[in-house]
Amino acid sequence: MVVTTRGKNALKIMLDLSLHQEEGFIKLKDIAKRQEVSEKYLEQIASILHKARKIKSSRGANGGYCLIKKPDCYTIGEIIKSLEGDIASTDCTYNAESSCTNRDNCFCYPLWIKLDKAINNVLENTTLQDLIDWKRGAAQ
Repeated sequence: MVVTTRGKNALKIMLDLSLHQEEGFIKLKDIAKRQEVSEKYLEQIASILHKARKIKSSRGANGGYCLIKKPDCYTIGEIIKSLEGDIASTDCTYNAESSCTNRDNCFCYPLWIKLDKAINNVLENTTLQDLIDWKRGAAQ
């Protein structure tokens, strides 16, 4: 499984909004500058996050984006999945209709299932707040 640049930048948006939530609505140009990512690219990602009801937007001079919930209420898994879809270690386990025709005889298939469960467990049990706390703890 590879989290794409789009998935990583979605996390950057969400983390930036978390770190600046006391400022209210945050402009994408400010996030783009802080995160060193194209504003146009972030607009595409923010649109998806908005449609997925992860962030809300406001227009006008004081407009921008902000989180709908607190950082400890968002899992990394839900954020990445809103951009990437389901997460799987191989195409064999990506969906029930996968291209794997030898699943019943495959000795590796149980390994891929265990790996998927482990990956999803980490992503679904790690929040934005955890990432912030880990980084702050590492900086001390």
